Amino acid sequence: MSAAGMGIDHGLFGNVFMLGNGKGGVGKTTLTGNMAAKTAREGLRTLAIDVNGQGNLRRELGYGIQDKGAAFAESMRRGSALVPVVGVRENLDVVPGGTHVRELNDIFLTLATSQGPLAAFLRLAQCLQPLLPKYDAIFIDSPPENPNLLIMCLAAARWVITPVKSDAASLEDGLRDFAQSFGMVKTQINELLTLLGVVHFASQRNATNVHKDVAKRSQKILGKVAHTFSTVIGQSETTAKLAREDQYGCPVFELNQRRLRGDKTIPEAAEALAEDHDDLTVEVLERAQMLRSTV
Repeated sequence: MSAAGMGIDHGLFGNVFMLGNGKGGVGKTTLTGNMAAKTAREGLRTLAIDVNGQGNLRRELGYGIQDKGAAFAESMRRGSALVPVVGVRENLDVVPGGTHVRELNDIFLTLATSQGPLAAFLRLAQCLQPLLPKYDAIFIDSPPENPNLLIMCLAAARWVITPVKSDAASLEDGLRDFAQSFGMVKTQINELLTLLGVVHFASQRNATNVHKDVAKRSQKILGKVAHTFSTVIGQSETTAKLAREDQYGCPVFELNQRRLRGDKTIPEAAEALAEDHDDLTVEVLERAQMLRSTV
């Protein structure tokens, strides 16, 4: 049995981007929120999917707790189309995560026992496929340290973006675990799955030697053809903290807009950080388009 034999056409998933690393705390959720907000702002119909039990994407986009992932879990249980929260921003819908997303592993195990592992790994793709015609860009924020759900996310994506920090845990341990899952999915489930690139997250922009080292160490694990995006996401602890506070709860671009309107609690660093996220999103979309044209 194959994905096609189960009704999944991976050729339709060309606008699905997944953020993934085997380690948490490397910027997956922050990048998901800011990239989704940027594409929506540019007029692309955008969907963000939060496959995390903490549901922290709500802090990046400020849409509140919602149902804690209950609708998401129910769709996955039934095998029915995902039901997004509509209009989080203009052109931006979200499938929220939260505590109910932790039920997905049990759903996976039940499916694997009753219908086989392939059906379990393809469940997210099955529930996402009916929504594909509605969106120009879809971003999946994948969970760390849960191989079953990570593979489920990989099986529902075309493009993979891997954020890393310069520490050994994310560059070596996290990437090694991730590379193993990626390789299995590409060879056995989703042959169109493509590693779009590695993002160096929360680093000094002018630390050239550090950036070169990150690229070199990433290629050592992911392969010499692994691309590292030229855009580095800078570091501003104050800006990152404020963006996730309840009174703000917004992408960095919007935080900087508030600063420009006179909010003196927001540091000037928000401007450069907003530019980083916007530049990365453009670079991601351009690289995906370039790779599409070579197929």
